[in-house]
Amino acid sequence: MIAYFVMEVGLEESIPTYSGGLGTLIGDTILTFADLGIPAVCVTLLYKKGYVYQKIAKDGRQADLEDVWDYQEVLRPLSVEVEAPIGERKQKLRVWEYTVKGKRDIKVLFLDGDLDGNDEKVREAFQRLYYSDKERRLIQEVVLGIGGYRALKALGYDIALYHINESHSAFLLFELLKESKDVEDVKKKVVFTTHTSLPVGHDTFPLSMVKEYLKMYDGIEWEKEAAGDELDLSLLSARYSSIVNAVSLRHRFITRRSYAFRDVDYITNGVYHRRWVCEEIKDLFDRYILGWDDNPALLKQAHDIPSIELLKAHSEAKERLITFINKNYDVSFVPECPILCIARRITAYKRNNLILKDIDRLIRISERFGCLQVVFAGRAHPADSDGKAIIKDINDKISYAKSKTKSLRMVFLENYGIGLAKLLVAGCDVWLNNPKRPYEACGTSGMKAAMNGVLNFSTWDGWWLEGGIEGINGWGIGPRPSWSDMSESNDEEDLEDIYGKLQHIILPMYYNYQDEWVKLMKNSIATVGPCFNTYRMVSEYFVKIYSAGLRL
Repeated sequence: MIAYFVMEVGLEESIPTYSGGLGTLIGDTILTFADLGIPAVCVTLLYKKGYVYQKIAKDGRQADLEDVWDYQEVLRPLSVEVEAPIGERKQKLRVWEYTVKGKRDIKVLFLDGDLDGNDEKVREAFQRLYYSDKERRLIQEVVLGIGGYRALKALGYDIALYHINESHSAFLLFELLKESKDVEDVKKKVVFTTHTSLPVGHDTFPLSMVKEYLKMYDGIEWEKEAAGDELDLSLLSARYSSIVNAVSLRHRFITRRSYAFRDVDYITNGVYHRRWVCEEIKDLFDRYILGWDDNPALLKQAHDIPSIELLKAHSEAKERLITFINKNYDVSFVPECPILCIARRITAYKRNNLILKDIDRLIRISERFGCLQVVFAGRAHPADSDGKAIIKDINDKISYAKSKTKSLRMVFLENYGIGLAKLLVAGCDVWLNNPKRPYEACGTSGMKAAMNGVLNFSTWDGWWLEGGIEGINGWGIGPRPSWSDMSESNDEEDLEDIYGKLQHIILPMYYNYQDEWVKLMKNSIATVGPCFNTYRMVSEYFVKIYSAGLRL
């Protein structure tokens, strides 16, 4: 059996998760494990106040509220308790369980250290996902790795392979080393997937802090495991794993720079097609692409769908999005006008507000065609001042445009999460993604949009460098780099491409060449759906990575 260790799980709207990131990918992966009958159990942490509940204040700034959820209504408590050595004494951990039904039921174990008798700082670590201070972050990662390993043991799981996602569960390596005493034997049992290209995604802790918090944890020569005065959990994970893999071909080239001491494989991410295709499009697939839900490779037959029916289905999804927007926000979106969507985590490298840099030019473009509608959504980390400044800038520009014209209609949707994402990936017409190259490890939101017939307009990075075909299933932004080109995007060059293609290609086609537009919609489904799904992704993990550890 595979033990799948993750920091967050985005399975359903009832389980709060970090918006638009690894959480939804993990949820899609677990749902696919269940469908395909993969022998696995998932280990994560229980955050009682989620990530952050976002409200936008009147001045356009993000307000960070608690995202409290009734986990006792969703999870089942197990009788087992385990201990993890943190600080001066052992801390108790309780285990909760969530079951994903399928060909094989997949159990998701949530570790809870917010218990009477535990140190206050330990209890605090189970309130929110992704604290910015290193002490609570270290507690979370000790609990996930050491506590997760012990929970699996206590519950009687026979684990053949441990899959570390990012490096958050790296401390489980020390449990394996203490049990085995054989480094090569440990390596055979561990695989490591790195999901980010950014240094902030690779956790390091001062060696003195690690030694202080794990003073009761005997038998580890911490100086030998550290790089100088820091314990780098990503390097540790790479060193003790049989396989290291990146999450796209492009990301493989970036990751090799970080782990030059070993080989790096890659498996490009995908999305769970059954979850992200909206009901209107599902009905079409059921009629014209029989078996698509069991075999998403059949989505290459999307050209068999009558154009008029595809347009009608998309219009219905678009109407649902517009109804939601107009009901909850002071805007007047209309179905005949194109909707361009920018929805993802808000942080500097994502450049969420790039399209607004020359707001007057965007206004002129919209007025030339009569109307352009733009939707923004995404949450910034509570400690990310740059991300919060981007949100403020977006809302300031929305107010400015509203005072100047009725042709450019824009809105920022609060508290981006799974439910809202489902509306957006189906209801918009163009999915804009313009992170600074080369920092997009993969990205998955554009895959979800494409399966609904939405067209991508994206930086040539991450998955789009594999899946994008200029003018066939969408459009690229900026120059298309070689796989090994690590040069950064130029904001001015990319912005010129965004405005130029909007004015001269995208909007003219939308308004004047409907037959060409719907052809691209079909191309989008037919080229992205068969390849960028979790059925393909999980099958590759099983063949390329898991089979060795499971001795198949």
